[in-house]
Amino acid sequence: MISCAKCGACSVVCPVYRVTGQEAHTARGKIHLTQIPELPGKGVVFEDIFSKCLLCGACSAVCPRGIDVCREVVQARSAFPAVYGAHGYKKYLARKALAHPEILAPLRVLGRAGAEFVSRYLPEESGLRLSLALFKQEVEGSPAQQDGVSSGLSQKGVLTYFPGCTGRYLFPEIVTSCQCLAVSLGYSLHVPDGLSCCGLAALSAGDKREAQNCARKNITVLEQSSGPVLISCASCYAHLRRYRELFEDDSVWRIKADALVARLVELSCFLDQHLPQELATQESGKKKLRVYYHDPCHFHHGLEGMKIMTEPRKALGRNPNIDLLELPDGPECCGQGGLFHIGAPDISVLIRDALAAKVLALAPDVITSTCSGCLIQWRLAIEASGMPVRVLHMAELLTSSPVCGSEK
Repeated sequence: MISCAKCGACSVVCPVYRVTGQEAHTARGKIHLTQIPELPGKGVVFEDIFSKCLLCGACSAVCPRGIDVCREVVQARSAFPAVYGAHGYKKYLARKALAHPEILAPLRVLGRAGAEFVSRYLPEESGLRLSLALFKQEVEGSPAQQDGVSSGLSQKGVLTYFPGCTGRYLFPEIVTSCQCLAVSLGYSLHVPDGLSCCGLAALSAGDKREAQNCARKNITVLEQSSGPVLISCASCYAHLRRYRELFEDDSVWRIKADALVARLVELSCFLDQHLPQELATQESGKKKLRVYYHDPCHFHHGLEGMKIMTEPRKALGRNPNIDLLELPDGPECCGQGGLFHIGAPDISVLIRDALAAKVLALAPDVITSTCSGCLIQWRLAIEASGMPVRVLHMAELLTSSPVCGSEK
């Protein structure tokens, strides 16, 4: 590994360090700990320190020596037991659930029923309200939803679609909205049977074997089709882009991974390329919708050539009825971090609420993103704030405009 210069650039940008102020939580501190021969992999304190990392990539993006800090943290975690760090058992159970994502569908049904109960009977200060905030907007009103994707119109062809576990099982309105957008642009979407979790949660926990199992399943399914593979979740896209690294010691699967990566298309990039230059005519006298677009860390920091920031803004900006809002100091991490919000809830909430205060000061009507994890975090933040702000996937927001269903 390239030697750390101990310059401290990572400390300035680390969301966790900003909250805790503990040097061990910086990339510099973690790398120092790994270089003490008698320490790595030994003791719950070491494991807990390495669990306090969002894997957001901010440190790697500014490191003058180009150290892949996320890779080093994952490598350290690979030597840990299955359950490690605070709330380790919760993270373990969440990973196992993602290994069988079909069980998330009943969770959605229960969550919706619980949200309805909460909205009718429990007091505003009840903690259960926050827990079920993920499903509240669906109860309050959303477009018709469907389980799966219909063929629709396909003047230009069929696109293979990887919706991710959250979109397919927890919030199918995302899938429906993506279908609507695709049809309006002359395409139809097809979700192949047998898709697995992308494997990001497993790899982040240091379980490379499980991550490889997920990757093999997805590669095997997706290589049965040809042409572009559309992905509507930023986290899934970022992880699938790095499938090659999972098989650096397996030439056969590495070649298969390379072939798949060449076909991947991220949703906002697809929309930026295919949407008409203007989605609607500005309605005279009508107030513009104030929209804050939240940049997923995978795209903000641009690791592995994945700096996707202008494309979503260009796609949203084509609707003259939308007024895009920006933070003066630029995008920030929301603190979700995959399973980080489960393993370090107190830190996650502090990061989340600090960002939410800045964004809410802009008085947005809608907060949008393409990262499923970020959307979950924002729904919790808005419920905690009590502000009447909607949180929508970018596809959901765009389908509320006249472009969906219009003739092109």
